[in-house]
Amino acid sequence: MNYEKGYFDTQEFRELLKKYEQATAMGMHAYFSIDEFVDLSSYYLYIEKHEKAEEVLNFSKQIHPAAGENTKMEIRLLLSKGEPQKALELFSGIEFADDSETRILHAEILLALKEYKKAYDIAYRLIKESTPEEDNLYEALEILLDCGFALETLQMCDKALKHMPGNRSLLEVKAESLIELQRTNEAIELYNTLLDDTPYSTFYWEQLGRIYFMTGKYGKALECFEFESTINDEIEYPKMMMGHCYYRAGNYAKAEAQFAWLVERYPQSVLPQFYIALCEFHSGNRSAAAEHFREIIDKATEGTIEAMLARANKAMILDAMGMGERAEEAISMAIMMHPDNMQQFMLPAPHLYELRDKENLSFSDMNILEQKEWSQEESLYRFGTHLYRHGHPGLALRVFRYIRPFSFDTSDIDAYIARILWERGDKESAETAIENAMNGKSCQLFTLFGITFDPEITLREFISRIQ
Repeated sequence: MNYEKGYFDTQEFRELLKKYEQATAMGMHAYFSIDEFVDLSSYYLYIEKHEKAEEVLNFSKQIHPAAGENTKMEIRLLLSKGEPQKALELFSGIEFADDSETRILHAEILLALKEYKKAYDIAYRLIKESTPEEDNLYEALEILLDCGFALETLQMCDKALKHMPGNRSLLEVKAESLIELQRTNEAIELYNTLLDDTPYSTFYWEQLGRIYFMTGKYGKALECFEFESTINDEIEYPKMMMGHCYYRAGNYAKAEAQFAWLVERYPQSVLPQFYIALCEFHSGNRSAAAEHFREIIDKATEGTIEAMLARANKAMILDAMGMGERAEEAISMAIMMHPDNMQQFMLPAPHLYELRDKENLSFSDMNILEQKEWSQEESLYRFGTHLYRHGHPGLALRVFRYIRPFSFDTSDIDAYIARILWERGDKESAETAIENAMNGKSCQLFTLFGITFDPEITLREFISRIQ
C-alpha cells in the first residue's frame, strides 16, 4: 500500500476505486493486480467498511489464489474488527519472512494484543535499520507512537526531517506525535501547512477536526468535518463527529439528525441511539428519552458499559419523573450487572452520562483516564457521588450500600450514607453511619453536613450541632 494517507484522495486511487465499484456493481470479474487489491482493502478498512474489505479479499483470492498478500489482508481485516488473537493464529501460519512488511504486521498484531514491549522492540530495530526514504521507517515510527513513546517518536522524526525536510510521511507522523503530546498549536500549524499543499486531503481535515474537538472548539471542529464530508461523502466518520460537535455545542436538533442518519445505516449500533436518547432528554422529552434507553438496554450486550450507562440514565430520568420504585430497580440492575471496566464514571458529566469511546474524548478526559488504573471501588464511589449531587439520594444510597462491603476504606462512603439517611429522617441508622465515618476520620462527613471539621468532636456533639 502507498504509505501516504493522502493517497486515497488522489486521482489515481479514485479512478481505481471507480473501476472496482463499477465492476462489482455489474457482476464483472475484471482484472486487478494484487497491489491494487491491497490498496482497495486498505481504503475500505480506513473508512470502516469491513464488509467491503472482506469482499475485496474474496475477489483477490479468486484472481490471485496463491498470493501471500491475501493472508496479510485477512490479518489486517481481523485487526480492524478487533480480533487480534485470530490475527496472531493466522500470522503464525505464514512461512517466516524477515522482510520489513511482515515484521511491521507482526508488531501491529502485538500492539493490538497489548504486548507493547515486544511491538516496541520490533519497531525500534526497524527504525535503526532504515534510511529516511524507506516506507517501513514511517510505519515503524507509528508503531512506536502507538506504544506510547510520543516524545521519542517526535525526536526521531525531527532527526529524519533534517535529511528530508519536506517528506510528507514524516511530517504526518510528527503531527500525530504532537497531538499525543497535546502540543496542539504546533500540530494545528503543521496540518494547516500540509493543507496548503493538498487542500483536498480528507485525512488532514479529519486530524485538524479531531484536535479542535479534543480542545473543546466545536465550531472549528464542525467546519473541518464538514469539509472532509464534502470532499468524500463516502466517509462516515465525519458525519458521526458532526453529531458530537452539535451535541457538545448544545444544538440537539441537528445532533439528533446526524445520529438518526447513522442509526438508519447501522440499526444495531448502540452509540448513535444513545446520543439520540440524550438529545431527547435535553430537549425536554423525558419519557421518550427513557424509552430510548430501555431499547438500548435490550439491544446492548449484557455486562457492558453501554448497558450499565443506559440503565443509570434511565434510572435518573425515572427518578426525576417521580417513579422512584422503577428507578431503584434500574439502578440495582445497573450495579449488579456492572462490567469490569467502569472508568467512564470517573469522567465529569452534567447530569446524564454520555457514552464515550476513543473518538469523542477530550484531552482533559484522556488525562483523567490515563492518570492511573481506576479501580471498581473508585469508579462506583464516583457514580454514587454523582447521583447524590444531581438530586438522586435514594439511587446513590443503593450504590453506596452495594460497594461498602468490598471497599478498603469505608469512611467517606459512610459519610454519604449518613447524610442520605439523615435527610430521610432515619436518625437512628444515620447516627450509626455518622459514628462509622467519624471513626474512619472522614472529612467528607463534615462537608456534607455543613459544619467545620473538628477531629476532637464527639458523636453526641456532632449530632447536637447538625440538629
